[in-house]
Amino acid sequence: MAREELRISILIKEDKVFLGAQASDCDPKMATLQGDLTAALERVPSFVAEANEQWDASPRNPKSTIPEPVPPAPAPRSTSKSAAATEPAQPPMF
Repeated sequence: MAREELRISILIKEDKVFLGAQASDCDPKMATLQGDLTAALERVPSFVAEANEQWDASPRNPKSTIPEPVPPAPAPRSTSKSAAATEPAQPPMF
């Protein structure tokens, strides 16, 4: 399905080309290739067709299911009175 609005980006640095396509409510599609502007422009129609096929199947990538990190266990407190008496809880500033 063709999109109403489609943005195409072409970045060229030396002999490398970056192609990007973005449509409303769809994740961007990106690719890199070797060549120059002529090679990039020749690749655009097939790149857009691939992007439309990908967006038709799944416009957005699935949300990550990485579990939240487990907080570290608190350090055990010393119950020894002798250690508490010799070391102050916080050193004096002045």
